[in-house]
Amino acid sequence: MLELSKKPHEQMSAGELAQNTGVTEKYLEQILAILKKNGLVTATRGAAGGYTLSRDPAEIKIGCILRALEDNFQLVDCLSGSCSGGRCDCPSRNLWVNLQNNINDYLDSLSLKQILEENI
Repeated sequence: MLELSKKPHEQMSAGELAQNTGVTEKYLEQILAILKKNGLVTATRGAAGGYTLSRDPAEIKIGCILRALEDNFQLVDCLSGSCSGGRCDCPSRNLWVNLQNNINDYLDSLSLKQILEENI
């Protein structure tokens, strides 16, 4: 996503993205399919095709990207309701809930543009 944000209005092929990022093309295509399914990138087929961001980099939040790519973006099991024995009422649960909320708020406050420009 950062590589696409460098040239947000230009298409880049999976091969070009793979070369620029060091990620294998096969794995990158799997990632791009998930990002496309979640409306974060658009794909154009054909010889002149490729991938572009679906929106301006300033509008795409890092939290949205991570949640699209991670099936369960939870710090601990009890946040998803799957504590051992099905009970999620341990004394530390509020700590984990608050920490998860703070992480989500932080990630949702950062855009691709900020990451690219501010080197966060």
